[in-house]
Amino acid sequence: MSILSEDSSERASRYIATLEKALQQHNPLNESKMVREASIMKVSDAIHRYLQDARFYLDNGKPTTSLAAIAYAEGLLDALKFLNLTKTIESETQ
Repeated sequence: MSILSEDSSERASRYIATLEKALQQHNPLNESKMVREASIMKVSDAIHRYLQDARFYLDNGKPTTSLAAIAYAEGLLDALKFLNLTKTIESETQ
């Protein structure tokens, strides 16, 4: 299947699974010197809500909307990573 004719349901399913795995490997840090815990947790909560939305839309036959929601979630997780406001679970055990 070419990238242009890719099935959006299949793509959304893969994208959701990938983000779920990434979320299992990251825990938001409690606080940084410049960012309060409540702010970090607000972003973390939004990631989980977008993930739930993505599942909902995929299950209800709206894979394109699902892809948009999961892309938002991934973008927010990336932002936490780029700002060093999350860490992998593996780094906690080391």
